[in-house]
Amino acid sequence: MGELVHLRLEKELKKRMNEIVKTGMFANMTEFIRDAIRKSIDEYEKKKAIRGLEMLRGKGRLLTKAEQKKAKAELKKMTPSELFRQYGLG
Repeated sequence: MGELVHLRLEKELKKRMNEIVKTGMFANMTEFIRDAIRKSIDEYEKKKAIRGLEMLRGKGRLLTKAEQKKAKAELKKMTPSELFRQYGLG
């Protein structure tokens, strides 16, 4: 079992969350909040990885347009955790 976290929400925010939960996309508000937190962490880690990769810019040869396109496609498929492991970021 996880740790307990207390959270106060504005009435309007709670109302909007309840509306989403009522659609059946989430079993309850707790699941909605967990999902939102996971997505927020993933987004943060992705941005951090991209910043780390940008720091490497200019440290090697320039890629051709085709190589750039291929690299971007491969990076988009990777999760933030995979990016961190592969490129030693974090």
